[in-house]
Amino acid sequence: MTDPVLGPGLAAALGALQGVAEFLPISSSGHLALAERWFGVDPAAAGHSFNIVVHAGTLVAVLLFYREDLRALLRAVFQRRQVQLQHHQHVANEPDEPLALAEDLGKPQGNGLADRSGLRSAPLLDVVPNRVGPPINTARALLLGLIVATLPLALALTDTAEYVVLTAEGSTHYIAAGFLLTAVLLAFSHSRTDISVLEAPRPWQALVIGLSQLVAILPGISRSGSTMAAAMALGLGRLAAARFSFLLSIPAILGASFKETIELWRHGAGAEIDPAAFALGFATSFAVGTLTLRALMTLLVRVGLLPFVPYLLLLGLVVFIFG
Repeated sequence: MTDPVLGPGLAAALGALQGVAEFLPISSSGHLALAERWFGVDPAAAGHSFNIVVHAGTLVAVLLFYREDLRALLRAVFQRRQVQLQHHQHVANEPDEPLALAEDLGKPQGNGLADRSGLRSAPLLDVVPNRVGPPINTARALLLGLIVATLPLALALTDTAEYVVLTAEGSTHYIAAGFLLTAVLLAFSHSRTDISVLEAPRPWQALVIGLSQLVAILPGISRSGSTMAAAMALGLGRLAAARFSFLLSIPAILGASFKETIELWRHGAGAEIDPAAFALGFATSFAVGTLTLRALMTLLVRVGLLPFVPYLLLLGLVVFIFG
């Protein structure tokens, strides 16, 4: 288990692992690092680059799944202010949440159907983002928050940050600590109640959420779990926190993927990288991620985030003791 070459079979398996773990708050990077360590993939060679590739596969899944939210953000950029105010008044009575998540959709309405858009009802198992994006003013606030929260990630593009991540990926103790920290964050987020009316963070709140995302570049710390917990601690409701967390992943993965592509172009892929294996890993992570993202929404509606806490606690302890 010392061969660093990443073959097609292993690439497909790791891509499927990424597709499942990316959308569960259990840290896909931590699970990938453990799997690559078990199979002898060198994180400083093919492993780190492959992680970026399979993250890009799940990014495409996110872009397709939340396309209506992205269209609302684009409208917020190009529509003029007076049009925005009129539109906001027109839809003032419509809910602002296009993202279906956790207990918020589990509340029965009438004959047991969950009304998600203010325009239609659907069976509980049909858990998908709202076909109507958020109101324009809410979208403008979201866009500003996303820009501010993305700024701390500039530090992740430095050579120092990359060295720290590579070091952590090669240490099971660091990964185990990340799992345990994520479990604490998820337990905290589950204990929060939706008492806030905030649909988007204020700029200073977005900066704090962005800093929590920066910490989550370390393997074992869930990006979605840490950003959701930070958002809820700052006063956002569960749906608002979840929506912001998923949208925030888009520039984060895009930045990391772009940086890795430039590095591969400048220095060459190397003998340890099989382009076919990388392409297979990307395709597998996209396909599995698309299925997992839809299934996750149903799971969260029924049981919430709490079941992931004991799993992460047990995994962290096992990895720390026997890793």
